[in-house]
Amino acid sequence: MGLSLTSLATTAAGGPGTGGAGADGVVAVIAPYMAVFFIAFFVALLLTPVMRLLALSNGVVDHPDVARKLHREPIAYLGGVAIFLGWLAGVSACYVASPQNLWASGFSVAGIHVPISIILGAMAITLTGLFDDVYGISPRVKVGGQLFAAAALASQDVGLRLVENTLTIVGVSDAPDLLVYTLGTAVIAGFVIGGCNAMNLLDGLDGLAAGVGAIACLGFLVIAGVVAFRAGGEPAIDGYADGVRIIMCLAVLGALLGFLPYNFNPATIFMGDAGSLLLGYLCVTTILLFAQTSGSGLLLVTAALIVFALPITDTSLAIFRRKMQGRPIMSPDNGHLHHLLRRSGLSIRQTVVALYSLAGVFAVLGVTMVVLEARVRYVLVLFLALYALIMITAYKYGQAQAAAAREAPEAEAGIEASLPGAGGEPGEAEPVAASSGPAHPGGHNPA
Repeated sequence: MGLSLTSLATTAAGGPGTGGAGADGVVAVIAPYMAVFFIAFFVALLLTPVMRLLALSNGVVDHPDVARKLHREPIAYLGGVAIFLGWLAGVSACYVASPQNLWASGFSVAGIHVPISIILGAMAITLTGLFDDVYGISPRVKVGGQLFAAAALASQDVGLRLVENTLTIVGVSDAPDLLVYTLGTAVIAGFVIGGCNAMNLLDGLDGLAAGVGAIACLGFLVIAGVVAFRAGGEPAIDGYADGVRIIMCLAVLGALLGFLPYNFNPATIFMGDAGSLLLGYLCVTTILLFAQTSGSGLLLVTAALIVFALPITDTSLAIFRRKMQGRPIMSPDNGHLHHLLRRSGLSIRQTVVALYSLAGVFAVLGVTMVVLEARVRYVLVLFLALYALIMITAYKYGQAQAAAAREAPEAEAGIEASLPGAGGEPGEAEPVAASSGPAHPGGHNPA
């Protein structure tokens, strides 16, 4: 996947006949910010075992559950706090040391830093998830924390340009400021709530959410580098946004890669809601930052959403599946993509790698959309075809599983009736359910 993204960046920035100059240019754009990545990486790498010890000593752990989970000993939470502190250390570095001489022309980006509203929102999300991990809170309270984070973003107009660009495309170029702000706030809230819960739902296997998030951030980083390089060193209004996007991508990527060695199967620590909600928030915030680009904001947001398509797809399936079954949308089940792959016979690691590969495909498609601006429609067709294939396949497989589950109790009852002394307590042992795949392997989010 890395080779494909590099090749696409080469084509985008310098053209196929540049002999690699385009890729060198994109790397040169990103290089001054690499300290952000390394700071985030090492802080997360060093703090994750500290948070694990803290969680174990205070009983903030996920306890074994033979019926639903694969781990046989308590696994620590609080990994999300390490991810947050790694990310915060990375973005904070730019407040004290700004990269200089971004291009050979001497354009300086001194003073570029991540808006304080993004940091405040991240703090609110992390605290919300942390309280849920430690004490347990209601879904309404969690949504309240997400709305606070969305309000913080709206206070500094992060994402409002998306509404302005959309209204301009549909022919409304002089919309009242109040209308733009109202619609923009609603869109931001939708992005934040959707992104947080999408990543929360995906966090079902060791290393899955962290790895998929890292792949998505790598895709965002390539897009941000290509866009910045295409600006050609012009000190235009987009220069600030280019720097912020690159900083965000590197900080999230570094923090996740610092955490992932401890979270990959067999995991010694889970990110918990503090991590999965935060990761979703940071990803959708980065997507909204792409709207801050003159002329092509809507295209870049669309491409970034495609990069983030795996969590979106899994969430879409969950909503569709639960509606079809007449169940509440927030009710937990075991029909997520990772559950289906596990029941097909794949091991935990094989399932995670398979979903990494799918996330990589989506990332390449999103980057391709930015590279081949004149061929956007073809990339959209490919994406929609892949999305539809996944949805239909998962739906058919889910229907077959549901039919098998309806037949299982009847067959099991017949077997029990034929056994000598049958008639024990109902639900006392459920070997069929256990063998068909745990509802939440690895002890992650029960949704």
